[in-house]
Amino acid sequence: MSDDGQAVKRECAKLLRDAGFTRLAAELEFGSLSAVTHNEPIFVLCGRDRLAPTAIKAWIEAARISNVPDHKLESAHEAIEAMEGWPGDRHYPD
Repeated sequence: MSDDGQAVKRECAKLLRDAGFTRLAAELEFGSLSAVTHNEPIFVLCGRDRLAPTAIKAWIEAARISNVPDHKLESAHEAIEAMEGWPGDRHYPD
């Protein structure tokens, strides 16, 4: 796959956006998922997972110690805010 599949990711993002998955589409097109390479392992946290904000907060602390750029930390804080503001049901991981 040339260019780490960017054309495929853009097409998938378009299909997702058209189906109403706007956050997932944006993440795939512009966020962390846009940099995923072919067969690279990933780990996804969803808003319904009660532990997700806590896990992201731990990542933020580790990232701070590692001098991760501020815009990445801000993106993580935005994810926490979005998850905490999401009106759906929450539960512990299955």
